[in-house]
Amino acid sequence: MKRSLAQAAAVLLVMAGMTATLSSPASAAEPRCQGYDCDAKLASTTGCNVGSYVPRKEGAKITTDRGVLRVFWGPKCSTNWGAFDPTVAGQYKVSIYREEIGDVPEIGLAQPPRRVSANEIPGTRLRTTMLYAPEAEVMVCVDVPAEGRSTAGSWTRYACTEWI
Repeated sequence: MKRSLAQAAAVLLVMAGMTATLSSPASAAEPRCQGYDCDAKLASTTGCNVGSYVPRKEGAKITTDRGVLRVFWGPKCSTNWGAFDPTVAGQYKVSIYREEIGDVPEIGLAQPPRRVSANEIPGTRLRTTMLYAPEAEVMVCVDVPAEGRSTAGSWTRYACTEWI
């Protein structure tokens, strides 16, 4: 049986009482953006989602009768983004806001509104793009069509996380 040089070296280190960690190229990769350069980009395409989590702060995760809304923190890039996991078919628009100086929030670029059909539930997650927020707070909101309409400008605020 043939072994690669890396495997043989790892066996020798273990036998010598040392441990070896063979890292995959994906886990060692640096994110493709930093700081404000990450604004309006997707965490999953930049590597900022590696090691991300929902903060354990009350209000970072909101469960509604239409789904679950969350704020995510990506420590590799110091960014936040939002996600909504719908449990009811319908049309949704998810946005993220960053608190700015003077308490005037700045809206992040949301993913375009999306209609989710019943056969896509569960398994569909609607995500926002990222906002760099190392010190400012962020809030994620989900909107639904006002009075059942889905025309542009007819959205109504359905739910928001707390400022996290």
